[in-house]
Amino acid sequence: MSTRTMMTLEEFESVCERLGPCELVRGEVIELSPGGLEHSRITVNVAVVLSNWATETGLGRVLSGEAGIRVEADPPTVRGADAAYLSYQRWPKGRELIGFTTVVPELVVEILGKGQGWREMVEKCGEYLRMGVLRVWVIDPDTRRVHVFRPDAEPAAISETGQLCDEVVLPGFSCAVARLFED
Repeated sequence: MSTRTMMTLEEFESVCERLGPCELVRGEVIELSPGGLEHSRITVNVAVVLSNWATETGLGRVLSGEAGIRVEADPPTVRGADAAYLSYQRWPKGRELIGFTTVVPELVVEILGKGQGWREMVEKCGEYLRMGVLRVWVIDPDTRRVHVFRPDAEPAAISETGQLCDEVVLPGFSCAVARLFED
């Protein structure tokens, strides 16, 4: 559902906490419904798996909980990622973490929610890739698959019995897809 409220990036950043779950898409505030329990559980699983890897390797940090990413300045677009990985190479240790990030994450993770269409999700993935994100994982709870989007290849679907690995973006990382769906 859309509120049809048009805003600049600065206006949105100053009021978004009072608006509830929302994104700014081409200047328009788009209301989001709460993700629900399954969405929350999967988000936590993803954040824990990625955070454990990031801590063990010391290569970067993981953000979650609708981390605000400035996707475009004109038209103004801020997306709330379910999770994101930013290397210390792109965002050095000690640099403040306030507001929405303009630093491009290496990885963005989105979990397909109830009533959320694939067309909108593919559009969002395209926005992330155009801004320089190297990988976008779209987790589909209904099919229990992870769809991996990258700028240089067709999307790949990894089933629940498969493994998530990516030496380019997450060196040494490996996770059973089934782990993301565990209780």
